[in-house]
Amino acid sequence: MRDLLNKLGSAKLAIVLFFLLAGISILGTLIPQGQPGSFYLGKYGQVLGKLILFFQINDAYHSWWYITTLFLFLFNLIVCSINRLPFTIKLYQKDPGELHPEKLPNKLVEQVRVTSEQLGELIAKKYGFKRIDKNFDNGEFFYKSVNKPFFFSVYVVHFSLVIIIIGALIGAFWGYRGNMSILEGESSNVVQPFRKREPVYLDFTVKLNKFILETYPNGMPKEYISNVTIYDKNKTFDAIIKVNEPLKYKDVTFYQASYNIIPEFTIKVIHNKKSEDFRISPFQPINIEDKYSIALQDYGEAHGLIFMKLWIVNEENGESKEGLIISGFPPLEVSFSEDNLSLEYVDLAKLYYMTGLQAKEDPGNVVVYLGFIIMMLGLFFVYYFDPKTYWLFIKRRDSDTWEIMLGGYAKRERESLRLKLETLLEEIKRDLSEVK
Repeated sequence: MRDLLNKLGSAKLAIVLFFLLAGISILGTLIPQGQPGSFYLGKYGQVLGKLILFFQINDAYHSWWYITTLFLFLFNLIVCSINRLPFTIKLYQKDPGELHPEKLPNKLVEQVRVTSEQLGELIAKKYGFKRIDKNFDNGEFFYKSVNKPFFFSVYVVHFSLVIIIIGALIGAFWGYRGNMSILEGESSNVVQPFRKREPVYLDFTVKLNKFILETYPNGMPKEYISNVTIYDKNKTFDAIIKVNEPLKYKDVTFYQASYNIIPEFTIKVIHNKKSEDFRISPFQPINIEDKYSIALQDYGEAHGLIFMKLWIVNEENGESKEGLIISGFPPLEVSFSEDNLSLEYVDLAKLYYMTGLQAKEDPGNVVVYLGFIIMMLGLFFVYYFDPKTYWLFIKRRDSDTWEIMLGGYAKRERESLRLKLETLLEEIKRDLSEVK
């Protein structure tokens, strides 16, 4: 059991999990999120598309393996911190007086000529050293600890990572990210999450006043903008949503993600020798004499010709037919058991714009931000408050000659410690040269 805990708390596993989380984040950025399954199969092929859907990379930050990796990383951090804590406590509690002067780390030795009998007391008072109440070859031993509480700085960083992961898990479990499609002039408060879950109903309504599509000279989209109004009980305000300029209201952020242009066609229907023009669109079927219903299944343009695929149903007996009408071609003749219908394309009557918004709510954001603040504080402690211990041993060689032995230990800044010790020794020598 102990071996298993050590492996789960190892630094190697932490590195693997970190890179795995980074990889998921990269995939979640490169691969479009929240698209229909057919989009991934068509864009990435059957094999890769099915893998994307199986591993839920189409909703990477709510996928089962992202959540599993977060849990493993959280457990790894906690176990790693617990395993290292006794060693850190031991370093913090270590008595500087246990060290023998002859075994000082980074030891520097210098002899100075001073007649004063209270040399140790002078140095201790000047540089803040504390005397160790032990006798070492008739010499005096002193120490000075700097930033000792900051032995635990690394645990502030570990704690911040735990907070960040908890915030990410809160967002993964209780947050959502989904699509919201609104037709120009219409309102909606329904968000369909990326994964197959129940729709989310907002406690306010978004109305699309106007959709603006700007294009390049070659017809490619340049920018698309949604002019919306938020209705929330007695509160109303207008806003603009652009690509890279989202709108945040309450805890929900709206991103401009896509758009759609929906046409409304005019078709001529001849039934019982009676000719009449009707308007039909994907969301507006037509009814002929309360007997036939005609729905637009598909439409498009090819080689300058507009085609429409229609579904015609006899409401009285349930008989149904499919048919295709093409602009500039003869009418489509549809025969039923009782009578016939003639359907002919007339013109494109109107274009409707529909905005595609992505709505995101992440209740863990505040926790994540708090974690980052704690992390910045912890890193500041780690890099600017490195624990150090200095030792000073002084011993009289003769009536006016003293031997000064200086050493030091640093948890991290070991390369620069030697230079600091040399500088401190020069300052001590300079000050002692003024002592009579």
